[in-house]
Amino acid sequence: MKKSWAFGGVLLVLGVGGWLLYDNVFATTADDEFSLDAELADRSKGEPARTDSSGPAELAGSWTVADGSEAGYRLVEDTPVGERTVTARTSGVTGTVSLSETTLTATDITVDLLTVTSDQPLRDSAFRDSIVNTAEFPNAVFAQAESVTLAGLPAAGTPLTVEVPGTLSVNGVTKSISAKLDAVAAGTGSDTTITIVGTIDVVLTEFGINPPTIPNFITARDGATVEFKLQLTRG
Repeated sequence: MKKSWAFGGVLLVLGVGGWLLYDNVFATTADDEFSLDAELADRSKGEPARTDSSGPAELAGSWTVADGSEAGYRLVEDTPVGERTVTARTSGVTGTVSLSETTLTATDITVDLLTVTSDQPLRDSAFRDSIVNTAEFPNAVFAQAESVTLAGLPAAGTPLTVEVPGTLSVNGVTKSISAKLDAVAAGTGSDTTITIVGTIDVVLTEFGINPPTIPNFITARDGATVEFKLQLTRG
């Protein structure tokens, strides 16, 4: 009987210790998904909306990724206390987007993976040093594969939704993917801006990335989402 109680006590200590380790080292708070709802709310506070009288030629041309742009990942970990969503972000985003009057002609976006951070430094160092080979491949790159005809134009209060075929290069691997984008425009004339939020669903192992795992403790799922917000100004 004493041995049984002793064994039970060891299990209790291990269980409490494991919980404290998780709660203090691995616990995380996920960032909200990027949404145009927040962008539209911000614009309603004072930024002029792009008027309906603006013609499609106003948006034609080259656009540059500007300050306020972000990108990152979202994945789910299975833990002793259930599933938990993990996110990380960086403002190290550069690139260009090109539009004709009715067509999205080109999109080239580069994300600096060395600056991607979550709320857990241990997770971030593992991401840079062992999960993704950032020493050799420090960037993730999305390139549009073909022109996409637009059903309309992004305008204030009436976002445009479009699916864009392209390639994603991460960890030395390039795969064909599809990016789902929502866009909204604001301002008039030379002050016009475009905001794009989007997601790309990926399978980590297809990019040579083994889902992070702490045996019998935490296991990340193979499916993940690349998510981004692009603030575009005239190139």
